[in-house]
Amino acid sequence: MKKAGMFVVLFLLVFSLVPLSFAEDDKTVTAQQDTDKIEDGFECLEDKAGDCSSLTTQEIALTILATPDNIFDDCVDELENRESSDNWGNVRDTALAILALKHAGKDTESSEDWLLDQEQIPTELIWYMQQDSNEEVECHISYDAQDYTINVGTNKKIDSSAGSCLTLAQANFWLQISPSCYEEKFIISCDQSFIANLLYKNRNSQTIYVLEGTESSPAFGSIELNVNSKCFGAGSCDYEATAWATLALLQTGHNVEEFIPYVIAMADTNERYLPEAFIYMLTNYEDYATQLIASQKLGNYWEAESSAYNRFYDTSLALIALGGSSSEQITKAKDWLLFSQGSNDCWQNSIRDTAIVLWALSGRAGRLSTTGSSVTYCSEAGYFCIPSFDCPSSEDVGDNYFCASLSDTCCMTENIKTCSEYGGEECQSDEVCIGNERKATDTSNCCTGTCKDRPQETECEANFYTCMDTCSDYQESMPTYSCDGTQVCCRTKTTTTTDDIPSSWWIWVLTVLILTVLIAIGYVYRDKLKLFWFQIKTKFKKDEGGAPRGPRPGMPPRPGFPPLRRPRPPVARVQQPRPTHRDSAMSETFQKLKNMSR
Repeated sequence: MKKAGMFVVLFLLVFSLVPLSFAEDDKTVTAQQDTDKIEDGFECLEDKAGDCSSLTTQEIALTILATPDNIFDDCVDELENRESSDNWGNVRDTALAILALKHAGKDTESSEDWLLDQEQIPTELIWYMQQDSNEEVECHISYDAQDYTINVGTNKKIDSSAGSCLTLAQANFWLQISPSCYEEKFIISCDQSFIANLLYKNRNSQTIYVLEGTESSPAFGSIELNVNSKCFGAGSCDYEATAWATLALLQTGHNVEEFIPYVIAMADTNERYLPEAFIYMLTNYEDYATQLIASQKLGNYWEAESSAYNRFYDTSLALIALGGSSSEQITKAKDWLLFSQGSNDCWQNSIRDTAIVLWALSGRAGRLSTTGSSVTYCSEAGYFCIPSFDCPSSEDVGDNYFCASLSDTCCMTENIKTCSEYGGEECQSDEVCIGNERKATDTSNCCTGTCKDRPQETECEANFYTCMDTCSDYQESMPTYSCDGTQVCCRTKTTTTTDDIPSSWWIWVLTVLILTVLIAIGYVYRDKLKLFWFQIKTKFKKDEGGAPRGPRPGMPPRPGFPPLRRPRPPVARVQQPRPTHRDSAMSETFQKLKNMSR
């Protein structure tokens, strides 16, 4: 009977574990489903793109950057064939072509030179010069073989202009530089120790930015300043063209500092291009990652104000910029893209949108032009993909190894700091990080944005489903559970064809095999099971003679049953005190500007 008892226990144990197996399998199925859906997307892209001969230059470049297996070489050949006089017709398309061909391991030096020849001096920016000292000071400003004297009082105000190039501005705290003098070099010398720097703004915006590189000098020393600002465009500056061209030049090893002021200052009037994504890729400034993440719509996608494209393009661009972030908004955005895949496995039935979505979701490495083999991933070489500004030039091996995010480079060391050194904090369990999250030495979830109370879950989310604008082809609606606004509750279909999601056939096969084995064991010991079942029904009562009913000859004594244990009540958790939020540290230069304005 011991064997029979073991059989019963085993039977109950197996069936108690089957639900757990399915729960764990659900995670595996979800991950496999995501991979399969991405592969389905590539198949759709390849079918629609063909040999790329019928696509626009933008579509070809984005398709190459997505890196489809079967048409990659055809698209590269087509893009190279379209090159004319080292360009592809305009600045934006040439920049995209340079990025795509670099991804394919091709030489783009002549096209980079053409791009640099398209530089413009932006007239949309207003530039100011500032001098500051701890006491009243007399300064001489020289330019164009002329020398001008100004006095800066204890109230920080300047007493006079300095020629036609430098006129009093902003309540006489600064000197405004005339656009006709943007190429002049200004040499400043004062009779007391002083600092000097440049500031700039979009003439249609009130926001003023401080140019990096504030210099200081002792008394009678000198500081040289000049406006170093460029943009790209055909005859005049074009924001989207400048953003892509600056990114292409950065990726090909050029110094792009002179293009950054235009991209930053003109963001206010070019929101339709999702400028924060470009600025973060170009500068790695955490403030712009925070702004970008905070602008996510309904917690799962991006769509710029009056977008030049659509939410699929904008969400993909944001993911390309923030690919190295660990914030939960990144995961939600990727899930949203996968849920929003069309019935034909493309996105919006568009080659452009499908290509940039796959670029954002898969982050595939390109090819080596000499051998046609794949580029080695940075992680495979034992190195680290980190923000390019965090990697010393001596350790930057980004030209040899691949990182998916355009804001990252491959670095020989991880070079991580403490969370406080990043100006961040670790959010509590009941909080969510509104901004970028990154790995630090003391935490893997360092929030460089702001920790805020986690939004209240909807009834749908509380039941582990997803609130969407509309359910995708892989989902079904759950009208029983509510969402905010006009969204509907969606869950992955529970009855789908084998084409929809991977099957859990192996779980069923395993279950059938276990049942078969148990039935076979039961058949062999059927007589013993009958006796055991009879004893259960009679509750193991004694016979009329009062003597205990002993086991049959050769039978083991009947097993005892262990006492049932009640589950322990959950232990109350003490909520840890929330850390106070730390004020953001302002730079020395900006603090002095603030003091000047009082």
